[in-house]
Amino acid sequence: MRAAVFHGRQDLRLEDVPEPRVGPGEVKLRVLYNGICGSDLHEYYDGPITTRDTPHPLTGVKNPVILGHELSGEVVEVGDGIKDLNSGDRVAVEPVETCGQCLFCISGQYNHCGLLAFHGYNRDGGGLAQFTTVRRPMAHKLPRGLSAMQGALIEPMAVAWRTADRCKVQSGQTVVVHGGGPIGIGVFFTLRNRGVRVLMTDPTPARRAVLTKLGVEVVLDPTARDIVTAIKDLTRGRGAAASVDAAGVPAAFQAALAGTAVDGNVVVVAIHTRPITIDPMQILMSEARITGVALSCNAFPSVIERMSGGAYPTQGWVETIPFDKLISDGFERLHRQEGTKILVDVAGSA
Repeated sequence: MRAAVFHGRQDLRLEDVPEPRVGPGEVKLRVLYNGICGSDLHEYYDGPITTRDTPHPLTGVKNPVILGHELSGEVVEVGDGIKDLNSGDRVAVEPVETCGQCLFCISGQYNHCGLLAFHGYNRDGGGLAQFTTVRRPMAHKLPRGLSAMQGALIEPMAVAWRTADRCKVQSGQTVVVHGGGPIGIGVFFTLRNRGVRVLMTDPTPARRAVLTKLGVEVVLDPTARDIVTAIKDLTRGRGAAASVDAAGVPAAFQAALAGTAVDGNVVVVAIHTRPITIDPMQILMSEARITGVALSCNAFPSVIERMSGGAYPTQGWVETIPFDKLISDGFERLHRQEGTKILVDVAGSA
């Protein structure tokens, strides 16, 4: 089968590799679509970061590995012990495997398991392959009304769902999302569905145009004006009830902190690749709470339900590319900040 195998920094190869075999408690999938995530870009251009050159303690997997963790697939075979999935069922994959026995796993906070392994980084297989195998808890069955393309969006929208939850806001309040990429858009959709007013910022003209077409009330250019002053003006001097850093650059975090109201919440969901300097007095005087989001823990069922109801439209920001154009039309375009959300049509169904 064809697979995108990561060997090291800027070394991702489309190769012929053996087709995986299904084991007990596993599901074998024909991959339909796989989204390219910002963390994949970081891995490709700056890695290894999440992949390992030494064996992972839970799975034993090390580089080279097949990338891809935002995927939908069609069940082609199930292993012993699985009775509730059948050949032909479509699923979205929650791309984490855990020990299942530690305090975090038992308490439902499995995203903090000390042995957590990521599909597409530290498991034997990934979504950028024609076939892959996952543990049964990783496979979430899709209702008939959801397409395979939508299925590949459930993982990033689940991260966005948890980000919205951690904002801890109510209908009628204002949230500012810094960063107009897929996660930022997902936070917008999620909060809009809850009656929250959402403003967004992004330095890229093309992304700002997309956000406007998606219905964002106000889209600000942080390079053209003092963004904190603009936020205060738009919130009658109070600031945002919560701010989201979905950009991953120091300026966005600083604007999020400074633009948040007294006793508000700052939520970091973006991956930062360099340190940030924080003035503790700013936190002390504003009494703001700074928190983060680690993965999509327990959010898949809610997103599948809301997506089925139309809460996450795809028109205007999602596009597909063929598998053999993965690097040129996928990684390289996104690295140049061209395109918003790119799904790889692994099965060739586009």
